[in-house]
Amino acid sequence: MATLQLDGHERAILDRQLNGLETDGKKSNHVFVYATFLDKVILSISSLCAIIAGALNPLVPVIYGLLVGVFDGFTAGTVTANELRSKISTFSLYYVYLAIALFGFSYVSTVGFYYSGERIARALRTAYLSAIMRQNMAFFDLLGPGEITNCIMSDMGVVQEAVTSKVSVMLTAVAQFCAAFVIAFIMYWKMAFIITPFFVTMIVVGSVGGAYVVKHHKKAMAIYGQASVLAEEAISAVRHVTAFGIQPLLSRRYLSALDQAAKADAKAENTVSAIIAWSNAMPCLIYALSFWAGSKFLVKGEVSVAEVTTTTLAVTIGSFAIARIAPSAQALTSGIAIAGTVLKAIARQSPQDPLSAGGEEPEGVVGDIQLEDIGMVYPSRDDVKILNGITLICPAMQKTAIVGPSGSGKSSILGLIERFYEPTSGKVIVLDGRDIQLLNLGWLRRHIAIVDQNPILFSASIFENIQYGCSEMLSQLSTAEVYERVTEASKKANAHDFIMMLPDGYDTQVGEKGLQLSGGQRQRIAIARALIKDPKILLLDEATSALDSKSEAVVQTALDAAAEHRTTIIVAHRLSTIRNADNIIVLAEGKVVEQGKHEELIAKNGVYSALVQKQKIEDGKEQANIDNRLSIDDIENGSQRMSAKNLDEKIIEVEERHRSSTAGMAAESGNSSQRLSAKHTLAFIGNMAKDDWKVLLLGMICAILAGLGIPVQSIFFAKLLTAFGLPPAQYAHLQDEAKLWSGLYVAMAGAAFIFWMAVGITLSYATKQLSRRVRDACFKSIMTQDMAFFDEAKNAPSALSSLLSKSTNDLAGMGGPVIGGILTFISTIIAGIVLSLAVGWKLALVCTATMPVVVACGWLRLQMLSAFDSKIRQSGLDSAAYSGELVRSVRTVASLGLEKYALARYDGFLAKQAAKSLRSILSASSLYAASQSLVYLCSALAFWYGGTLIADEEYTTFQFYICFVSLISGSQIAGSIFTFAPDASKAMHASDELQRILNVKPSINNKAWSRHSADEMQLKEKQDLETSSTCQIHFDNVSFTYPTRPNRRALDGLSVTIKPGQTLALVGQSGSGKSTCISLLERFYDPDHGRILINGQDIRDLDVDEYRRTISLVSQETIVFSGTIRENVAIGLAENAVSDDDVLAACRAANILEFVESLPEGLSTPVGTGGSMLSGGQKQRIAIARAFLRKPKVLLLDEATSALDTESETIVQAAMDAVRKGRTTIMVAHRLRTVVNADVICVLQDGALLEMGSHEHLMERRGKYWEMVGMQALH
Repeated sequence: MATLQLDGHERAILDRQLNGLETDGKKSNHVFVYATFLDKVILSISSLCAIIAGALNPLVPVIYGLLVGVFDGFTAGTVTANELRSKISTFSLYYVYLAIALFGFSYVSTVGFYYSGERIARALRTAYLSAIMRQNMAFFDLLGPGEITNCIMSDMGVVQEAVTSKVSVMLTAVAQFCAAFVIAFIMYWKMAFIITPFFVTMIVVGSVGGAYVVKHHKKAMAIYGQASVLAEEAISAVRHVTAFGIQPLLSRRYLSALDQAAKADAKAENTVSAIIAWSNAMPCLIYALSFWAGSKFLVKGEVSVAEVTTTTLAVTIGSFAIARIAPSAQALTSGIAIAGTVLKAIARQSPQDPLSAGGEEPEGVVGDIQLEDIGMVYPSRDDVKILNGITLICPAMQKTAIVGPSGSGKSSILGLIERFYEPTSGKVIVLDGRDIQLLNLGWLRRHIAIVDQNPILFSASIFENIQYGCSEMLSQLSTAEVYERVTEASKKANAHDFIMMLPDGYDTQVGEKGLQLSGGQRQRIAIARALIKDPKILLLDEATSALDSKSEAVVQTALDAAAEHRTTIIVAHRLSTIRNADNIIVLAEGKVVEQGKHEELIAKNGVYSALVQKQKIEDGKEQANIDNRLSIDDIENGSQRMSAKNLDEKIIEVEERHRSSTAGMAAESGNSSQRLSAKHTLAFIGNMAKDDWKVLLLGMICAILAGLGIPVQSIFFAKLLTAFGLPPAQYAHLQDEAKLWSGLYVAMAGAAFIFWMAVGITLSYATKQLSRRVRDACFKSIMTQDMAFFDEAKNAPSALSSLLSKSTNDLAGMGGPVIGGILTFISTIIAGIVLSLAVGWKLALVCTATMPVVVACGWLRLQMLSAFDSKIRQSGLDSAAYSGELVRSVRTVASLGLEKYALARYDGFLAKQAAKSLRSILSASSLYAASQSLVYLCSALAFWYGGTLIADEEYTTFQFYICFVSLISGSQIAGSIFTFAPDASKAMHASDELQRILNVKPSINNKAWSRHSADEMQLKEKQDLETSSTCQIHFDNVSFTYPTRPNRRALDGLSVTIKPGQTLALVGQSGSGKSTCISLLERFYDPDHGRILINGQDIRDLDVDEYRRTISLVSQETIVFSGTIRENVAIGLAENAVSDDDVLAACRAANILEFVESLPEGLSTPVGTGGSMLSGGQKQRIAIARAFLRKPKVLLLDEATSALDTESETIVQAAMDAVRKGRTTIMVAHRLRTVVNADVICVLQDGALLEMGSHEHLMERRGKYWEMVGMQALH
């Protein structure tokens, strides 16, 4: 492949695929565009109620001012005791009316915003997933599935919170501010005008600070998204992560991403802290200026005491409204930042939109396909040309085969036909004489079906998986017709009989990715799925390369039948599968080097002929026909008998849970079933945050001191109001008092700013550290779990990666800032009670007695929200798992044209989730409204009883003002505590989920690798492993049963010895126990009975990490991690222990060096998420190079060459033969030619040893192995 020189036109094509078309201007830049008419009506009513509720609060200063005037008159002797009692009763009733109105408007507002907010968030989730499903493949090459899943699960929750409770709070606060401001100007405009600059300053600070917060929060969210991609990639590849011991490396990468995000987030958090600090200091400055200026105006006779009091309190309530806005600013700005990213993705116009109605839809398809001088470059790897001037014709109703080395462009051609990518040069692809770029994409893909080497099935029943192939027609067919189509397609695919042998038949659940079935069964279901829509074009991409001989024969027969009467394009490495093709095209380095029929190409004695010779097709032809006893029907019937007898025999890639982990699982389950409580959550948070105890202690002390502000201010306030009641003769003393207490208010403002700033910085820092530490601890815990842990459905990769992001975010609901706020409130309440009892115990006791009612309402709301959140979380698991599955399988979704069906089903999950929430919203909102309005009933009681005490001359106004301000404010604070209820509820559930992960103790990986020390292993064992150049392995009567399949043994009394330096090959049908042996040797599981010995020692007695360092695994399931080629080859080894020469030598051994050196960046070339920049064969050879570089004593090869073309397979096989010398090797193989040179070949069946010996010995016996060889045409 050549280094590229792209012209402007080619560059524009790549840019269009990477960045999409121009942003859709019709798409709105705000989330409320997803509100329906009903939502808009509800939001309008709710907004009006929120505004009215906010406007009602400033009426309190009016009532309070009138009462102060009455008290002043009573002190001056102008109001009698009876008149005082009468007016007090009247004003107290005003408070009652106010409480009733506030309850009603608050209730409607809360219900409306929560209900419509949930509906809008649901629509936004659907729109986002719809936008993702519309995108072209280049979009996914750069954006990992973990990042998308994180957005759907975690980020959308932040947006939902922003458009529900936070918007409601903001509207209420703004209305309160505006109403208070209007009242202040009406009462006395001069004094209100003097105070106005404080509000302007607050608004400017909030606006500028908010923009700064959004900027840095966006940056932090992007980095957290990258961390989520890394986590999901690691969890999805946990077997390889464990086998190669790369948990510490991935943990460091994950932690590094968290640290980078924390740095960006810290700037936003500190800005929010400054805004909150200023909002809490400002009321003190307002009091200082108001009472100082008010004393001047009062002395001049321009204003009364009542007007000064009302104006001051109105302005103060307005400032408190701004202060209420500040705590919501972070959530709101975070929601805005995330919504911007989501809406940008929604607005991105895909150059290949499968849901677009545009494009031609011809009446019929013949199936002629033509490529003319096509050039192709992958948009995400624009330095390498994949196709270079390809011209080929695939006539209708004929089979066209494409062969060539890995990376030669075979699969890329199929991608162009399906319009996954666009050609960068040459004439466009033509279908029946039409440019496919002009065809409707959905229509095009409805006429194409593809069967891949590793077909992806969805976590559903067999019936559903097959019917997905004709999802577009489901609405037009009856249930009986759909069933008939499914069964007919199954019969054509040779799948119906084995399906009917299963207990649940077509209703059998296939598990995630279909791994509950064997490889052959998955392939046949994929073929049935392809055939059900009767496609005119069938694409087969290495459809049988990973199967054993019997499964391959059955599947190949199904494929041959499927290819009849349709245009078929076959990509193959096994040349025996394409010898009957009408035309064979040979590719090399992106060019056509030969083409013709099999016999023509053989006669040319060129590239194809050489490939054929290497696979011994011609030599094996006669042998393949020796024994006609092994017909396809015989094989299929045998397969059915196996299915009946071993019903649960499934491919071993399913990481089944081991018995030894059962106790740990049970303990974990027991812990998670404990009743949630704030106590347990706080204990968990305290334990995780103990390293920051000094910072937390400082923050808590400052929070307590900040909470003393209101009780202390009540003294200042009482002193000033008492002074303002002095007669004109004492106005000089009044001005002195005003100067003194106003000055103290200024000092209080400074103290408030310092304390609140300290609270914000310290507790926000501690919370971010808590989140970082919990994420890190959970990631490490997940990475150390035994394979049994991952068998649980709740521990699917998407669920665990979501937990790492969403649950850790939710845990902050009881993190530093929330705890600091609660401490502040508690400090205010306690100090107020103490002060009031000291000043006037009678009134203090009455007012204090009302607090439990307010607290009880808030507590009940918390409990209801907790139950509500639990239900929503549980029902949300289905939608989260489904969306994650769709994103991870986006190519399959696109090929099947499943977008509309998948989106409808996803919306169904969300609807089910929403249906459970309405009742809880209604109940919780009523309790919240009660907690907010009851404070005014408390005020009514305080005024009535306090006024009575004053009328009876038991109390002075000074005593009343202190008790009222400190205790009634305390009541308001008590109600405000439970505004944190939603956050606290989420935090308790998050704590429970996180502790579930952290409390599971693995029985095999039971040593913390992050603190691993070689000294922990017994010295003799360590020396044995280090000094032995080779290892003898002995299976001593080994039996093993997967816990999820208790009625079927995967291994049954297996005894076999592999001598030092020997190569043992394990062969047999899928599910016979071959891969189980590999899993047991890797200690993914431990045997139930018997032992596995290495150099005479039970491997369970060896240090598991040291033991795994002596082993290298190359499996059929190729795993490549995000990073460079060098990082992937050298992964798991110390950086300073591996040189570039070592890496290049390993690449040479794996036959990938030439490809690496052809890349402009060489070893530094990024491979993309999951190795998306590489072909299957290239990824496999990197995995082989990785194993070679470790210089293992034991080499485990599980179908290591299954994804390679013939030439590469031959070269790599020779390299592995050389590397195996002097090493103990165990290999699992379906291609029997790769095991001919093995020292010992073991044939397994039903988990037991059926035959054992060398190739020659087993051929002489003419037993099972001989039959298998005959099927593959070998000698």
